[in-house]
Amino acid sequence: MESICLALRAWSTSKGKEGRAADKELVDRLEAEIDGYRDGLGGFRAKEAFDALTEPPGDLRELLWLAGWMIYEASLQLLDATRATDGSEIVVAPADLIRRLRHLAEYLPWPHFAPRALGAIRADALVASKRDTTQGYREASLLHEQARRRHDDYVRVHGAEPGRERELLGLQEIFLQLVLSETGTVCRATEQIVGRWLDELEKDDPDWAAEDEDRSIRLMYEQLSVGVTLGERALATAAEITRKYGLVKAVNRERLAMRTAPRNPAIMTARAALHLLTISYEMEELTDHPGYGHDDWARMREATIERFRAAYAMIEKPVHDEHGNLLELPLSSPHERSVVQLRLNAALLVPGLDLPAGPDADGYPARNPLDDQAVEELSAWLAATGSNGRIRGNANAIGAATMPAYIRGVEACQADHGASTGYRDWRTRWFALDRYLDEDEEGRRRRVWQAMGR
Repeated sequence: MESICLALRAWSTSKGKEGRAADKELVDRLEAEIDGYRDGLGGFRAKEAFDALTEPPGDLRELLWLAGWMIYEASLQLLDATRATDGSEIVVAPADLIRRLRHLAEYLPWPHFAPRALGAIRADALVASKRDTTQGYREASLLHEQARRRHDDYVRVHGAEPGRERELLGLQEIFLQLVLSETGTVCRATEQIVGRWLDELEKDDPDWAAEDEDRSIRLMYEQLSVGVTLGERALATAAEITRKYGLVKAVNRERLAMRTAPRNPAIMTARAALHLLTISYEMEELTDHPGYGHDDWARMREATIERFRAAYAMIEKPVHDEHGNLLELPLSSPHERSVVQLRLNAALLVPGLDLPAGPDADGYPARNPLDDQAVEELSAWLAATGSNGRIRGNANAIGAATMPAYIRGVEACQADHGASTGYRDWRTRWFALDRYLDEDEEGRRRRVWQAMGR
């Protein structure tokens, strides 16, 4: 089983050049294997006291650990094989296999001894969110919540039982993956509403109406508030894992959290914090109190900016090995793009923000503090075309918003911080950074100008 898990990971990391593909045969085998475990549970129930059911007998404990790992690796690999086609369809075969793996994770006997199996519930949630539809995000949200609640239940079941350190560490490590995906889904759901607001209103059967704006603001504010808090919990968990156990060079039988594990959760937490900051201005028009432990709106915004800065710092935090030696682990291209998007969004929303760049800043504009020149340099970096003729990246929601309330939020935030760069002027200059431009440039330009009042 360990060899199969390593082969599945080799296939994923080599893009199919080596290792083993996750396929129907593998899932069939896993189902048969786990049916055997469940049969064993029935026999065990007949012979042992109920209290003893909290721990599997004999070799089954190790088999459950490995089965959970195999479910995780197979679902992760299959997720890469799914892709959105027309915005609502998913490649069916791998998505169906992921769903079968999710069902295995849900019905494992002694599931708290197979913590990595929770990754299959996460993968199925990401399949739903890949549709980039309102219904898809709703389904994803429910699955993310299920995975997180199961995680918390498993931690409680283990409690302070002796000899459970391995499983508890496994739950901490998979928690990083669960929260990364849940916070990411919150961000993408927000960006879908904000960026496609006018697109949806032009449909014959839209998911929302113009008068739903206030309801959408309330929903996004609640989801983003939870998303930032969860992201911070994940980053605290990553710090605890690092302190107690260190992070590993490669995934193996015992460990899942690699040396760069905090980067993705940090990116999503920072991204959610900037969305939350923007939404807060319209939310203030709807309610006097921000909630979530904040005394007033001014303090809420100050705290949100600091939460953004703290999460951002984790992205570019230097990485050390178990002996304390500094490692050269530069940001990947997607991470570098995310850093530039975050810096650009922050520069537009909070001009003058002190946001020091990390050691990898040679590859992107690192001007600090984030002034008007930083806005132009970061925009130009994203808009530069590569050998494939495509730009490096879009400007995320701030470069694609057609929702009037979000646009007002951006401008209110700019006014709060004395911006000299007008948001609407920036959108005009850098229209190429609209994330939906390639879908229908003429229609997109018309809707953006409508949203901008031009």
